[in-house]
Order: sequence, then C-alpha cells, then structure tokens
Amino acid sequence: MKHDIPEMKDYAEDIDALLVFVRPPLLYLVAGLFSAILTAFVVQTYPMLTEDDSTTTNQLLALSVSAQLRATGTIIPSTVNSTLASILDTAPFVPSTAVRSINILFFISLVLSLAAALFGILAKQWLREYLKWNSALALPRENVLVRQACIEAWEAWHVAATILSIPALLELAMVLFLVGVVILLWTLDDVVAKVVTVFAALFLLVASAFTVLPIFFARCPYKSPTAWA
Repeated sequence: MKHDIPEMKDYAEDIDALLVFVRPPLLYLVAGLFSAILTAFVVQTYPMLTEDDSTTTNQLLALSVSAQLRATGTIIPSTVNSTLASILDTAPFVPSTAVRSINILFFISLVLSLAAALFGILAKQWLREYLKWNSALALPRENVLVRQACIEAWEAWHVAATILSIPALLELAMVLFLVGVVILLWTLDDVVAKVVTVFAALFLLVASAFTVLPIFFARCPYKSPTAWA
C-alpha cells in the first residue's frame, strides 16, 4: 500500500516537467519553451502559404492604368502594353512543395505539443483521483478495498502505459520541428543548410540509438518509455 504514493508522485513529477516544457503561450500566462519557439517559427512561415500583397496591388494598379489609358484614347506604347499584360497575366499563386512541407511539419508539431500538454493535465487529474483511496477519514478496510479496485481499473485500462507514452508526443513534435527547420534552411541558404543538416542528422541518429539499444540489450541503461514501447 505504501509504494503506491511514491509511484504516483513519480508520475506527477514527470508530468509537471512535461507541462512546464510544452505549455502553449496562447493558453497560459507563462509560455513553455518549446511551444514559444515553435510558435515564433509558425508566425514567420504560415504567411508563405498566401500570395504576397504586393503582387495583388501591382495587378490592381496595372488594371487601373490600362483602363484609364483606354478611356482617354491614349495610344499605349508596345513596351508599356507588354508590361501591363505581363502583370495582369500573372499565374494564380500556388505555394511551393517546400513551403507546404515546412508548414505541415510545424503545425503538426504544434498540435502534438498541445496534445502533450492536454494529456498531461488529464493525467494529473487521473493521479489525483487514484490517490483518493488513501483518505485519512476512511477506515483501513475501506482503503484496502478501494485501493484494490483502483489497481484493477488502473491495470485493466493501461493507465500507466498511457501516462508513460505522453512524452513520446513531445519527442515526435521535436523531431518534426527539426526536420521542418532543416527544410526551411534549404530554401534560404545552401551552406547553412548543409551544416545544420549534418548536426541534425547526428542528433537524430544518437537519439534513435538511445531508443533502439534497450530493445536489443536488456542491461542497457538508456531506458525510457519510448524504448519500452
């Protein structure tokens, strides 16, 4: 009976650390580190999905100039006419594959980080309900019966595994964010992109090794819920 409280406190501490890291700035007064950084990138990249306002402005101006010249009967020089035609005949705006990929990765990463925060809050509530069996006002026999019922429900519904899987959402969000950053850099500068890609690949390789090694080596100390899964 005594070991339940420390175990639940361990879960609670893990969730507290998770919530501090991913707490979204739009929902809480204190922004979490990851969501704050991610949001800053999203704010800069999502306008790439829409057409530049200057293009629309140029088309409207060209249309206005062309209409005024025709209304006054002015003979439009061929060079001016071709320039106006090229502006008016601009193809409809379509975001590039790279821009779409970047925003897909960033927004999925943001959704996963918010999901981790939400599930973390729910898990805290589950732990609070679980520990209610230890009420000092209840008789010892009642505590034992309630505890047994809680344990059976806890195991039947795989609550522990669910709680331990919450950090995996954040881990996946970070990986997707890193991939999105690399793609973004390739659209800006090749040299910077190559350097960052090398370090990002090394980071992902090491992280993957830490995840996979415990599967093949039982005594490997790099154990985590992600590796257990």
